[in-house]
Amino acid sequence: MPIRPFLCTLSTKSRNLSTNTLATLMIATLTLSLASCSSNPPQSEKRKSTAVKTQAAKPSAAKLLNQANQLQSPERESLLLEAVQAYIDARQYNRARDLLVDMNSDALPDQDYIKHTDLLSTVALHQGSNFLAHGILTKPRLEQQWSNMEPQTEVSLREKRAQVFALLGEAQNSVAERIQLSGLIDNKNQRQANQEVLWQNLMSIPFAELQQLSQDENGQAARGWYSLAAINKNNQIDLEQQREQLQQWLGVWRQHPAHDNLPSDLRLLQSLIEQQPQQVALLLPMQGKLAEAGEAVRDGFFAAYYEALSNGRNTPEVRQYDSSGDAITAYQQAIADGADLVIGPIDKEKVTEISLMPSLEVPVLSLNYPDTPPAEPLKGFYQFGLAVEDEARQVARQAFLEGHRQAMVIIPTQEWSERSARAFADEWEKLGGAVVNRTQFQTGVNYSGLVKDAMLIEQSQIRTREMQELLGIPLQSSPRSRGDVDMIFLIADPAQARQIKPTFAFHYAGKIPVYSTSQVYSGQPNPKADRDLNGIRFNTMPWLFDTTSREKQAVAQHTKSAAVYGRLHALGADAFRLYARLPQLEQVPDMRIYGATGALHMLSDRRIEREQIWVRFRNGEAQPLPMVINENDVQY
Repeated sequence: MPIRPFLCTLSTKSRNLSTNTLATLMIATLTLSLASCSSNPPQSEKRKSTAVKTQAAKPSAAKLLNQANQLQSPERESLLLEAVQAYIDARQYNRARDLLVDMNSDALPDQDYIKHTDLLSTVALHQGSNFLAHGILTKPRLEQQWSNMEPQTEVSLREKRAQVFALLGEAQNSVAERIQLSGLIDNKNQRQANQEVLWQNLMSIPFAELQQLSQDENGQAARGWYSLAAINKNNQIDLEQQREQLQQWLGVWRQHPAHDNLPSDLRLLQSLIEQQPQQVALLLPMQGKLAEAGEAVRDGFFAAYYEALSNGRNTPEVRQYDSSGDAITAYQQAIADGADLVIGPIDKEKVTEISLMPSLEVPVLSLNYPDTPPAEPLKGFYQFGLAVEDEARQVARQAFLEGHRQAMVIIPTQEWSERSARAFADEWEKLGGAVVNRTQFQTGVNYSGLVKDAMLIEQSQIRTREMQELLGIPLQSSPRSRGDVDMIFLIADPAQARQIKPTFAFHYAGKIPVYSTSQVYSGQPNPKADRDLNGIRFNTMPWLFDTTSREKQAVAQHTKSAAVYGRLHALGADAFRLYARLPQLEQVPDMRIYGATGALHMLSDRRIEREQIWVRFRNGEAQPLPMVINENDVQY
């Protein structure tokens, strides 16, 4: 039977940098000698005069190239590197890259090799060539050069290494670089910025790994960071326990750099404990077509609630109200009964009604999104749900990160898939990608013909016939798919995808990576049927693959909900995780709550966005993936 609610109160380098060093991390600047002035004008006039002379004295890339072509190695390469810097300063990254890749970096003297590495990694990161940047920045020769570098060059390279490690899912390596950087920076603001990114990297590491690293790491600073991160990651529901463990950490790690400069989310702990809601109202439908959905959300919420209660944690009093009728009346009744926070409703129309209220007497955590966002975000109105748009935007970011730029979009003719496709395209084009083809399909159509048309196979066959007629001889050739697509975004349910995916290989597009959203997976293992989905990677909520969740076990034991409601159970469980943390998420934009539906963070309009895990079908089984995939390493 469903879970029923009840009423109750239940080691650092010594070399340091000047204040302005980090301002030029991503684009290394060419240092020029300036001739001194013969007169002594006022200081402001002197600065203007110097600036004019500097600009006039800086040679152009073309001039440097001409000079370089008249010289022999190694002077020639030194001038070429100066020309590259001039191109980068002028934002002509393609020209800079062409010069750099034509040079044999292994033959360069050490200082030129260091500069070549710095410049090429700058260009690669700017152009999104993250795997190229990773290869450049991890060469053994570079590892031998740290002691030979100027401090500002070392900071530039370590900053880029930290960035690319984080981008490609190597959080531990990124943490190590950030710790190195903290010993090279003497400016307070710059050190603080580095520490904030270091903390974000730590939070992306699973709790069990953080625990192990806190014991195994050799460096004291690293061990302290991993220990602190484990405390934060393991207590995202229990504020009081988190505070107690933090106090213990502060007693042990008195000399750690975080002791007197805690991450911002931990500094808010005391105020969160003092201000957490004492009475929560669940505003969910108990009647009508959404009653079963409301029951699933409620069961997930109380599974998390009872798990907290069984562990001796402080929990609020919870009352449930029926949102099937007038949601605003139910909201007002909850306030009259003493609610400090209202969670719900889930009906989009009723969420819209609440979002249009002139003001809110107590905060609301809606479990869906309004049809049209308010022109001005309503104070105290937090939005959380399972938006398909979130998943589509994450697909765009991931595919772009993995080096793709030209996308084909294939979607069913349904309203929700239209929204998903628009969200993908908007994010993809904002990043710099292009959607080169968009194809829609009706359920049950000829999927092979659909893919054949999308991949322009007919045009390839026509070209072959035209060449045969022109030459008057038979030609031995195979049709080719279009060459302007390097990724496919497929929105489809499992039955549709099982028919569409195999046709890509049949129509000469089997090597183009296919990305999808959670709708492509039923949520239940079915290796025999899902073999046709091999190679598709999709994002989905951690709940589906979490075998240790006590909340998930409780739901399975005490409810008879269909598997289709699993995602709503996860939504309810995360609503409980969020209820006391909303002010913290609002004040610390980079903070994440690692929940059942994904990594949750709050946008500026108080909308909570989910970042889900990545999964790939292999041998008919859906298998969770590392953060980023290098196409050269993919095996199906």
